[in-house]
Amino acid sequence: MNLRIPIAIFSILLITCGGLAQEHERELALSTQLEALIDAQFPSTRCPGLSVAVASNDKVVFSKAFGLADLEQRIPLTGQSAHRLASLSKPVTGTIIMELTQGQHLSLDASAREYLPELPDRYSKVTIRHLLSHRSGVRDYRSREAISIFVNDPLLFEPGTKVEYSSYNFTLLGAVAEGVTGQSFPEIAKHFFLRHGITGFSLDDALEIVPLHVRGYRVDETGQVENARFYDASNKYPSGGFVASAENYLRFVLATASGRVLPSSTVREMWTQQNLNDGKTTPFGLGWGVSLLTRRCAA
Repeated sequence: MNLRIPIAIFSILLITCGGLAQEHERELALSTQLEALIDAQFPSTRCPGLSVAVASNDKVVFSKAFGLADLEQRIPLTGQSAHRLASLSKPVTGTIIMELTQGQHLSLDASAREYLPELPDRYSKVTIRHLLSHRSGVRDYRSREAISIFVNDPLLFEPGTKVEYSSYNFTLLGAVAEGVTGQSFPEIAKHFFLRHGITGFSLDDALEIVPLHVRGYRVDETGQVENARFYDASNKYPSGGFVASAENYLRFVLATASGRVLPSSTVREMWTQQNLNDGKTTPFGLGWGVSLLTRRCAA
């Protein structure tokens, strides 16, 4: 991590699909072990605060916060403290986009230009699937720029031939969602959360009062903690603009994994590794990074 980048108080999410805590005694043992591990390692991180949430068998079995949410006011971090999710916002947006494919608003293999005809011709081969799985060729950040600047840049490669992580993929997906629904992305997200009973999520609106929102800090090259500079996420809500506690984020993942948000068949598709044109696998599903653990959850 580049330690000069402004960071929020870290939020760590640990998920298991089963086997850790099948009995109450094992849950207690796990909690004791985790707390001892964090107490031993946390001071050396120099991080102001840390949130940890763990689930097993579709149930949260551990949720605890350590450190401070505000260093100047000495406000303790709690299990409900709302962290900037940064790129953990992408799976939320990916799930929203996948829901739009259920209602035939979107087709995964349609060109992005079908929904955003103002895009340059080079985007005619960039599909929604490419954007969700970082196979579009759209570049990542070079600096804080507006969409109108990056969409005029050449693609880095022929869509589908390589994989390269890019937050701008999700900026475009947010614009696609706005185009097909006629709503702003904040409205789309709000209705998505309400529809599925997902609580505790907000947008990182610099002007909005977000309850229990933690302060942002950064660690410099010498290891000193200082206030992060003012940060406006309004131009990249879909890629990095959600706020939630670790536990509420975990509950969102559990709801998705269980089929309570999208049909189980769609979850399996979303959590299946996407392939390049030559058949090589990638570390990304559709909107989500995919690990062995995720594949087991979706099985």
